[in-house]
Amino acid sequence: MDFLYIVLVLVVIGLGFWVYKLYQDKKESDREAEALAKEKDEYAEIGQGLAEYNQKLQEKKEQAKQKILDLLKSKGKISNSDAAKSLGLSSATIRRYFDDLEAENKVKQVGKVGQQVFYKAI
Repeated sequence: MDFLYIVLVLVVIGLGFWVYKLYQDKKESDREAEALAKEKDEYAEIGQGLAEYNQKLQEKKEQAKQKILDLLKSKGKISNSDAAKSLGLSSATIRRYFDDLEAENKVKQVGKVGQQVFYKAI
């Protein structure tokens, strides 16, 4: 009888530990689900912030391109370095803007390379 009693007590203790482990796993699973939901919300907010940033960046680019067109209207022709100095931007950025304006058929590059290159409005 003592042997059965000891086995029964051990089974009950084992079941207790098993139930406790299941409870801990459930709590951990719930915490993980909450963390994932929070991350999802944070990523959504970041995405909105990134979209706003990209929109502002695009607006800034369009404003700079419009200033280039205004300079071309007032001067007739302008070089890359003159536009960079006037707008306070790097020559690489201005070159990309001129490339965009060329693709939009708003300006034409005169010259191939170097300091002889300038742009005219179409």
